[in-house]
Amino acid sequence: MCGINGILYFNSYCRDKPPQFFENNIQRMNEEIRHRGPDGAGIMINYPVCFGHLRLSIIDLSENGSQPMFNEDRSLAIIFNGEIYNYLELIPELKGKGHNFRSKSDTEVILNAYKEYGYDCVNKFNGMWAFAIYDFRKKTLFISRDRLGVKPFYYYKDDEQFIFSSEIKAILKIKKVTEANHTKVFEYLAYGYKTSNGETFFKDIHELKGGHNIIIENDSMEIKQFWDFGIDKKTSENNHEKINSLLYDSVKLRFRSDVPVAILLSGGLDSSIIAKITDELIDEGELHTGTVTAFTAVFPGFIFDESAIVEEFLKTCRHIKQIRISPAGDELVDKVNDFVYGMGEPVFSTTSFAHYILMQEIKKQNVKVVMNGQGSDEVWAGYDKYIIGYYLLDLLFSSPQYFISQMRAMSAKMQFSYKYILLQTLKSIMSRKSASYLRSSKREKVFDVLDKNFTKNNYDKFVNPCYNKFSSSNLSGYLKYNIQYQGFNQILHYEDHSSMQSSIEMRSPFIDYRLVEAAFTMHNKYKIDSGVTKKILRELFKDKLPDSIIKNYKKIGFVTPFDDWMKNAGPKAMVMDLISSGSFRQKSVFDPVKVAYAFTKNENRNFPYWRFINLEIWSGMYNISNL
Repeated sequence: MCGINGILYFNSYCRDKPPQFFENNIQRMNEEIRHRGPDGAGIMINYPVCFGHLRLSIIDLSENGSQPMFNEDRSLAIIFNGEIYNYLELIPELKGKGHNFRSKSDTEVILNAYKEYGYDCVNKFNGMWAFAIYDFRKKTLFISRDRLGVKPFYYYKDDEQFIFSSEIKAILKIKKVTEANHTKVFEYLAYGYKTSNGETFFKDIHELKGGHNIIIENDSMEIKQFWDFGIDKKTSENNHEKINSLLYDSVKLRFRSDVPVAILLSGGLDSSIIAKITDELIDEGELHTGTVTAFTAVFPGFIFDESAIVEEFLKTCRHIKQIRISPAGDELVDKVNDFVYGMGEPVFSTTSFAHYILMQEIKKQNVKVVMNGQGSDEVWAGYDKYIIGYYLLDLLFSSPQYFISQMRAMSAKMQFSYKYILLQTLKSIMSRKSASYLRSSKREKVFDVLDKNFTKNNYDKFVNPCYNKFSSSNLSGYLKYNIQYQGFNQILHYEDHSSMQSSIEMRSPFIDYRLVEAAFTMHNKYKIDSGVTKKILRELFKDKLPDSIIKNYKKIGFVTPFDDWMKNAGPKAMVMDLISSGSFRQKSVFDPVKVAYAFTKNENRNFPYWRFINLEIWSGMYNISNL
């Protein structure tokens, strides 16, 4: 895990500059994201390309793993952020084709795979990555981002240069951008969304979408998608053995590291499955470690604190050692500016801040790699209230005779009223934009405070999912849309940035691409049935996890006591200072007086207070001039 920076110059731009000019540029970018790689730094200057790298040593800790890395005849150079988990399996294959290895790193595997397979090399990899390879013979820059977009890649391009980095803030060291992307700001304020469409909150700064490559040749850039997954196949055969095998293999692969790997453990199903698999793999001698540390965020006295459930589960594990951490609201005041700057872009809730504090505490334990259960809800339909309508809509088109019995089961297990369930079904028929608008305007009442012209200019730019609502593919279409366009991207963004601010790598077994592909060839009944979400996972582990986890059918998520925090004197004073500041009062995209009134009266618990706080701090930290 690392940080990468680079500049490719076009049309002989800056060609007459001395070498120190190029080195200073890359050095400034490197320094800005030093937190991503405190174990080493490297620079390559070879006009028209300049590479910078920050190293967090995890695989091959020797100097042989340093970057930028070259092949034997130095015709190729690479900078790479991420992990190729199956690199050990690829080495014999590449050696058999005549390729030599000087290191034990996955970086060299990428280089040799590119030499052998060209741009198709990415189809060989199982992992998370963002890398750039410059081919000096072909004079091409090849860039790739992993299938799900776990590792970030941002860039700015004009007629003179292509600037890229793992974080936007490094690009800003070279190209001054002080204007926000109004469409992104609108979607954030109105809906809380950070959509994955290749744009960012900064005007003219883009992100490469997951599963895509960039090829730059002769000063011309082309973006190509290399991976996608289908829906609507819905095979009904028994997939339990296949999914079980993939889960165990995915966890085992993600323990490949030359430093210890820890687990982020809540009282939920997903992280408990990972911990249980880990415990069994140690028992079976498949992992060469005696114990693994599990970190748990606890909020004593908070209604959603899961400490008791975690304690019950850990009694079933022989090799998992727990460390409890309690993120506190007091830290919000002291660290919120650093947090907002570190995230680069606004984030959707204080869950991100709690994760940020959690990572800082884990860093104090000298941990570099942490595994989590992220992605399971998105792939296996875990977000109950958001998916029940789509599932019932599918039943209406495929098996209407089961509609009533399934609705009754949902009400009993998920504790939703029949009225709520029917409203969710009606919502699933609506366009995503219309449903989001209703929630925002009627429940949150955000449109009451947004500037009318700002809304008018940006409302129509939100993209609805492209799938046939009058079919039995609504649930799969909704899940895929969330994974590739809306929802999952913002989770991956805050997890990467908050963890890497503390020089910690996050690994997520549930988003192994093999599991994702398998899930979307399966019938809905393996995901949700009779009020039970993530059904196949519960069935696979029903004899290995406590009933308090297996039979907990109500999705909670990583919830923080934000409302309680805001009652404290420190956070409350911080917010009052923000909304009374000159910067806030001059905002034109919303009505500052109406927003301030919402804060002071605090009459609507559903009003998205955090989004306005985050936007105000972000715009100040990054000197945004057009809000």
